[in-house]
Amino acid sequence: MVLTRFCHQAWRPMTVGRAFRPLRGAAPGRVLDQDRGVNLQLSSTSTILGVIAAAVLAGGLAACSMPSTSAHPVAAGPAGAAEVPVRVQPNAVGWSGMVQRPDHIYVGMGGAPIARQLAWRNWGGPRAWAAGKLDIYWPQPGPISGWHPTTYTVTVRLQDIVTHNGQPSYRKMADFYVNRQGAAKVLHFTFHVRPGGSVPGWNPKDP
Repeated sequence: MVLTRFCHQAWRPMTVGRAFRPLRGAAPGRVLDQDRGVNLQLSSTSTILGVIAAAVLAGGLAACSMPSTSAHPVAAGPAGAAEVPVRVQPNAVGWSGMVQRPDHIYVGMGGAPIARQLAWRNWGGPRAWAAGKLDIYWPQPGPISGWHPTTYTVTVRLQDIVTHNGQPSYRKMADFYVNRQGAAKVLHFTFHVRPGGSVPGWNPKDP
């Protein structure tokens, strides 16, 4: 028995049968088996939970398969090959042994001028410049091995870039200096293969 109160009326008894509705599927006058009803409710609840779990799992997989643009930026592709630097031959002849910003440049053997202690600027450009010393071996008595150079302050200019087997190099050189009499002089050389030769070298400008 359950007691309930309505407004100012006295407490009245109320039967349990009027407090609950009969379960669906129960025939009139028939009591639904309690265990079976609980099993039906559990089965229905399990089915709903299974559907929800499947939906959550599908949503998670879809989110994982979507590309992310904020957390992980796309990596840049590999950089192209580095540009080959411009070089020059400092040792008179040959394609091998070329260097950048040489400390010296020999244009020959046995009394040929030597530009040395060179400090460069604008290397790699159409014209590269260097300040340094120039040793010139003027003809002297005795063997060349005993000659002593006359040294001048020099400005060296390299220009005319050419490419051989993928290696760019300067082909022309000019040495500017002032002699002992105060006259401005310049020596011109070109790095190339002379007619009948097979190896390039620094050759003086033809008169």
